[in-house]
Amino acid sequence: MIIFKPDWIYHGDAQQTKGKKQCIYSVDVHPDGNRLATGSLDTTIKIWNTLPIYDEKAEYDSTCHKLLCTMTLHNGAVLCVRWSKDGRYLASSSDNDNVIIIWELDREATTGSVFGSNDVNHETWRAVKYLRGHNSDVQDLAWSHNHQYLASCGVDGFIIIWDARTFEQVHKIDQHTGFVKGITWDPVSKYLASQSDDKKVKIWRTSDWQEEAEIEGPFYNAPGTTFFSRLSWSPEGSHIAAANAVNGSQCVAAIINRDHWESDVSLVGHAMPVEVTAFNPKMFYVHREESSNEDDGDESDREEKKDDKPADEDTVMKDTETDRPLELVDVCALGGQDRGISIWMTGRSRPMCVARDLFENNVYDLSWTPDGTTLYACSQDGSVACIELKNEMKQPADHQDVLQRLEQYGYGRKHTMLPETPSQLDLEGQQEQEDLQARPSTSQRLESLMSGSQSDIRIGAGSSSMEVDGDQPASRDSVADITNTSSFSSSSSPSTTILEQKVTVTKDGKRRIQPVAVVKSLASNEPTSSAAASSSRTTALETLDHASPVANLRYDIPSLARGNRRRPDDDDPLLSLNGPPPASRFCPAWLDAAVPPPTASQIHLGAPKVKSSLLYRFDGDSQTAVIESHNPRSGSECAKVLLSKGGKMVWKDYLPHAVLLMTGNRQFSVVGCEDATIVVYSPAGRRLLPPIVLESTPVVLNCKNEWLLCLTETGLLYTWNILKQTCSLADVSVAPLLRVAQLMKPEDDEDDQPQPSPSLKDVRLQDNGTPLIVTSYHQVFAYSQPMRSWLRISDAWFILSEFWGSGHGDTLENHPLGWLSSALSKSGATDPTHDCIKSLANLDSQMAGTITLSHIENQLAACMVLGSAKEYKDWMKIYARRLSEENAHAKVQELCQWLVGPPFM
Repeated sequence: MIIFKPDWIYHGDAQQTKGKKQCIYSVDVHPDGNRLATGSLDTTIKIWNTLPIYDEKAEYDSTCHKLLCTMTLHNGAVLCVRWSKDGRYLASSSDNDNVIIIWELDREATTGSVFGSNDVNHETWRAVKYLRGHNSDVQDLAWSHNHQYLASCGVDGFIIIWDARTFEQVHKIDQHTGFVKGITWDPVSKYLASQSDDKKVKIWRTSDWQEEAEIEGPFYNAPGTTFFSRLSWSPEGSHIAAANAVNGSQCVAAIINRDHWESDVSLVGHAMPVEVTAFNPKMFYVHREESSNEDDGDESDREEKKDDKPADEDTVMKDTETDRPLELVDVCALGGQDRGISIWMTGRSRPMCVARDLFENNVYDLSWTPDGTTLYACSQDGSVACIELKNEMKQPADHQDVLQRLEQYGYGRKHTMLPETPSQLDLEGQQEQEDLQARPSTSQRLESLMSGSQSDIRIGAGSSSMEVDGDQPASRDSVADITNTSSFSSSSSPSTTILEQKVTVTKDGKRRIQPVAVVKSLASNEPTSSAAASSSRTTALETLDHASPVANLRYDIPSLARGNRRRPDDDDPLLSLNGPPPASRFCPAWLDAAVPPPTASQIHLGAPKVKSSLLYRFDGDSQTAVIESHNPRSGSECAKVLLSKGGKMVWKDYLPHAVLLMTGNRQFSVVGCEDATIVVYSPAGRRLLPPIVLESTPVVLNCKNEWLLCLTETGLLYTWNILKQTCSLADVSVAPLLRVAQLMKPEDDEDDQPQPSPSLKDVRLQDNGTPLIVTSYHQVFAYSQPMRSWLRISDAWFILSEFWGSGHGDTLENHPLGWLSSALSKSGATDPTHDCIKSLANLDSQMAGTITLSHIENQLAACMVLGSAKEYKDWMKIYARRLSEENAHAKVQELCQWLVGPPFM
C-alpha cells in the first residue's frame, strides 16, 4: 500500500489564506481514470489530471498540465461532484444557490484563463443545465447505473429524481423527516437507498418510487453531528454500507443485507462517527487464507460469509500458479471524523488496512478509480490523499463474474416479475426444472383437480406447501406442528396430490393462476425430492432462526419479540436435511430460555441477536480497557472472551455458549451468555462468582461502581452488589412501566390503528444502586427499595409546568434530574397524551399554575429517591419562592415543620 498527498491539489489562494487550504467537500474520479473532480468551500469546482499523481516525471513536466479546468458558476460551497457513468456529464451541487449544475466538455473551445484568478483552463466544461427543485442545501448526488436517472437529496428533506437524458424532474420523494445526507443506487437500478438525520435508511422502489423497506435499528442513537452520511451499494448488489451508525457505544458502519433489509454486521474500529462509505467498483479474487485471520472471531466471520453464499463455484476458484483456493470478495472503504480511513474486505473481521490521522480534520468523501486499485479521499483540512493498493488487489474479477451475481437480482431482464430474494430465485428455478421433467398430462391434472378429499389437499401460495389433516388442522402458533405437517401426512392413502398455484403476471398487469399438481408417495416417512417438500421444510427450519435483531437494546427495547433460539446447524438448511449433522461437542440440552411459559412472564422483550464478535470499551485504572468476544458458529466450538489494555491482552477465557452482552468498569467485568447465565470477572480475569443463572436471556447489562444491573427477556430486573456479593433487587418486573391506556380516537378518525406501546429508551444505575428506566413516552421510573415499588419521577403530564425541561448539569452523577430533563428534551420522544393535555389546559386557565406547583413537589420527592442533595437544595428554593407567590399558608407551615423535623413532624 502506498499513500501520498499531492500538495498541488488544493482550493483557494494559498498565499492569501496564509497557507490554510479551503475545505474540500467532495471528490470523484472520472470513469476513464484520467481526471479527478473536486468541490470546495471556495464555491469552485476543479478538474485535475491524475497522471502527475502516479508518474513523478509527469509531475515535474511543464507540458503536463496538473489543473485542467476551474468552474466558478456556483454561489455557495460546492458540496458534491459526481461524474455520470459514461463520463459525459459532471453534476455538481451547492449549499447557497440550492441548484444542481450539469457540466459537459466543450471540445471546440480553446484554452483560456479564469476570471479573477491566475488559473488557466486547458479544458472547457460548460454548464448545459440548471436543475432547480430543492429549497435548501443539496448534500449528495448519484447517477443510476443504467444511465437513466440522476438522484439528488438535500437539507430540505427531499429526494428528487431527474431524467438523465432530458434532465426533467421525474419524481420528488418527501417521506424523510430530517436532513437527507446520503443517497446511492442499486447496481441493478431496481432500488434507491437514502440516509437521513431522522435516524433511518430507506429503500425506494424505482418502479413506483414507493418505500420498500426502512432500516432504523443501527441509527437509533446515531449522533446528528455528521456533515454527510454518504452510503454505498456493493457492486454485486447484495449489501449496503451505511455511515453514521452506532453499535452500543461504538461508532460503526452498518452493513445492510439486501435479502431481508436487515443489518447484522457492523464495521467497528472508528473512534468517531463515520461520514462516508465507498464500495470498490470491482470485485477481487484473494487467497482464502489471506482473507481470514487465525483467531476464532475471524474464522467465525469467514464461515458466516460462506454460509451466506453457498454457491462455491461462484465464490471460490483455484490459483493456477500456487493451486491455492481463491474466493471472490468485496472491498469497502470508510472515512470518518477521526481523521482516518479504514478499508475492509468481506470474509475478514478486521480491516485489511487502516490509515490513522491521515488528515488534520474530518474525512468528507471517498472515490475509487475504475480499476479498483486506487482510493481518493478528501478532507475538511483542504487536502486530497491517494491510497494505492495494487499489491493488495492483484486479481480483479471478470466483469462477467459480477454480472452473473447481479442476474439473481434481475439484471438484464425487463418487463419481468423480479424475485425479492436469491432463495426465491433458486426455488423457482428448481421448480421449473422439476416441472419439465415430471409434468403430468392434461388428463392426469384434471383428475387430480377433481378427485381426492378436501382434507388431504391444501392449496399453497407460491412454492411453499404444507399437508394438513382434516381432523387436526395445523396450529399457526406452534413451530413443532408446522414442522411435522410439512414433512408427513396423516392420510392412509398410498399417495397424495398436493396442489400448488403458479402465479404469473402478464404484460397488461393481469394475474394468471395456474394449478400445478405434485404427486407425493407416502409409502415411507421420507418426502420425495420435490420442490414443495424442500421449500416447506426449509420454511420450517427458518422459523427457528434468531429473533428479529433489536438494535441498541440498551436504548430501545420493544415489548414483543420472537424467540432467540438459534438453528441447530448453521450450514445451509437444504444441505443439513440431506445428510447427517457434523460431529459436535456434547453440551447440556438446555430448555430454550428465550421462550418462557406464558404464566411465568407478563411481557416479552426483544432478545439480542447472536453476533460473531462483540466489543465493549470502558475506562480502566490507567488506560482504556476493551472486552472482546468471539462467538461459536457450531456446537463443536466455544466462545472466547478476552480483555486488553493498550493493545496488550490482560486475560482470556473460554465459555461454552455464545456471548450476547458485555459491560464492565474498574472493579469488574461481566458477560451475559445465550444460555441465560452471567459470568463476572475481576480486573485480572479471576472469576469472582460461579455463573449466575437467570430465568431467561439477559437483554440489558449495566454497571456502576460496585453495582451490576441486569434486565431479562421476560422483563425481570436484578441488581447486585458484586463486591459484597449481595442482591439488592430480584425478580422486579418492568411490566407496569410498559402498560399505558389506549386513547379513544374521534369517531371520524379513519385511522383505527392503536397507539404504539412504549419502549425502553435507557436503563441506568445511580451511585446508590437505584435503577432508572426511561421510556419513549417522556416517562422516567426509579425503583424504591424501601417502598418496594416503581416510582414515576418524571411524567409527560408536567409538560404544562413552567419548569418542564429546566434543570442544569449534563452528568448523571451530579445532576440526575437535570440530566434526565436534558435527555428527554433531546430524545424527540412523543407521548400521545400531549395534545390532550394541551387542549385541557385551554379550558382551565388555572390548570398550568397548579401543575407547575405539583411538578416542583414531584421534583423534590424525586431528589430524595435519587439521593441528589444539590438538586434538592435548588428545587427547595424554587418551591419556597413559588409558595410565597401563591400565598399558600397551609403548605408554607407544613414545609417549615418538615424542615425543622421532629417533634414538629
